[in-house]
Amino acid sequence: MTLLLPYQVDITPGPATTDDAPPRYHQLRLTVGEEGQGGRSEQPVRCTRIAVRVPAATSDPRLARQPLAISTTVPSVRGSAQGQEWWIVPDTTDPAATVFACVPEEPAQFDGTWAISFLIELDPGFESTDVEITEQTTADNGPVSARSSHVVATVLPVSASDGQV
Repeated sequence: MTLLLPYQVDITPGPATTDDAPPRYHQLRLTVGEEGQGGRSEQPVRCTRIAVRVPAATSDPRLARQPLAISTTVPSVRGSAQGQEWWIVPDTTDPAATVFACVPEEPAQFDGTWAISFLIELDPGFESTDVEITEQTTADNGPVSARSSHVVATVLPVSASDGQV
């Protein structure tokens, strides 16, 4: 099934370090929804869960380092239509990937007037730009359905100062 929500995935690589310094973490930013795109959409999308499946830092599961995420950041939202509060719950049971479930406290109504971004810091060994997104959504008042698709992330340049964009 086609995803109902618009997604943007950006990866900012950790900056290079000297040989004796620990490597800096990569940052994956997942932006969901659209803001300021001419106002409200004709048919809002109700969302109860968004999962991002990120491949392990290496294709050899014996060498994979878990957990893949060092920290996650969820922004504040303005009310119950935006999910009230969001949580990121990692699942590391699959040695080939980590799944980050972004779950709102209440179902969120994406109506074209707002967007939300999640920041996940990844192990420095992470090299893929392909992530799988599975959303639990509906565009009408019917039952919520799971929809999945692969999304290729945009790799952003590293800032000379600290690797932040």
